[in-house]
Amino acid sequence: MADYFESIGFTLERPDFETQLQRALAEGEHLVAPHGDYHVWHLGDAELWVTMYRLGKRRELAGANPHFAGGARMAVIVESLDRNEEFPLEGEFFAWAAAPGEESDAKAHGIYPFSVSVPDYDIVAERHNPPFRGTLALTGFANELEAWPDEPAFANAQRREGEVVAFASRSFVPVGLLGKHVGRARSHAVVTGRVSAARALENAATGRAYRALRVETYGGELDIVASQAQLPTLPELGAIVRANCWLSGRLVA
Repeated sequence: MADYFESIGFTLERPDFETQLQRALAEGEHLVAPHGDYHVWHLGDAELWVTMYRLGKRRELAGANPHFAGGARMAVIVESLDRNEEFPLEGEFFAWAAAPGEESDAKAHGIYPFSVSVPDYDIVAERHNPPFRGTLALTGFANELEAWPDEPAFANAQRREGEVVAFASRSFVPVGLLGKHVGRARSHAVVTGRVSAARALENAATGRAYRALRVETYGGELDIVASQAQLPTLPELGAIVRANCWLSGRLVA
């Protein structure tokens, strides 16, 4: 399993991680939520979300999550809000990639369902009652990532590997919804798509390099982030990538 913090240049190694948490609390944007507070450390597109509980005059660290504020967007129908009962500042959307047309019908089913973790879940849950339509800034944090220079190369690779079920060059398989997964484990998908932008980035706090791809897939687009070790060479525009990833997203409209 990949380290999702490493996917955008952070590290879980001590004492560096404690320093990152302290800087996020001191320098980050402070957002007040019903069940506590978020401190968001913006480092370009890379973000560290630190969650805090309020216990009277005392505050207690609840957790931390990485997020990437890229430019990819996906229209969705949010069908339900699924709060983490043990950590109420965290939760997921159960959503559908929105079908074209019927823009005013929030109850219409979309193209396919998926679950996505939401870093500001507690704030969103207070403001919205599902079902509703919206636009997600969606990012996949890669567990596994493969790339091919173009669609013919991708198709040939699948034939050589003898795959019983071949992936389309634009596909979105919500594998986290299979089985009995709960919480964040539901927010996983195998995404295949065409690279429309590729960037080699550096985390401004740690100096660690990482990669960010904007990918056109079935139903919309998303950003996919990975460590430099996972993706040593940037793919060319038009390349096909397939990633098994954890999904994190924020409502932007």
